Amino acid sequence: MSSEFNTAEESPGFTLWQVTNLWQKSIRQALEPFGMTHPQFVLLFSCKWLNDKNNHAGITQVQLAQHAQMDVNVTSQVLRTLEKKGYIRRSPHPTDSRANVISVTESGDEIATQTVIAVEREDRAFFSSLGEELGELTRLLQQLMRR
Repeated sequence: MSSEFNTAEESPGFTLWQVTNLWQKSIRQALEPFGMTHPQFVLLFSCKWLNDKNNHAGITQVQLAQHAQMDVNVTSQVLRTLEKKGYIRRSPHPTDSRANVISVTESGDEIATQTVIAVEREDRAFFSSLGEELGELTRLLQQLMRR
């Protein structure tokens, strides 16, 4: 079996895999003092952010999963854990009997605020070596998201 690349470093996919693993490790370490996993953080903070943008009208699980680009079943499992921790509340949707409205509790709001500070601090440290090229990386990653 052979590859079109002479070295592993030439492969953009493999390089992305390696960088993603390094970044996720640093985020896991930043979230560890809060007893929160990365998926829990992403969904909790996304829920807070979307609710803030939506005048706290609540969002559905599907909307949250789409925003986070996360599988709906995985989203459901993570939300169950966040609900057990008392960070979110699920209540029946007023017009769609199949959906729940997801809202952030007061303790969820507090932990989301604390964890986003830690995560953004870690992001700044992790990506600091890129300097002014960070904007270009973000633009390229967004371009890949639109494919």
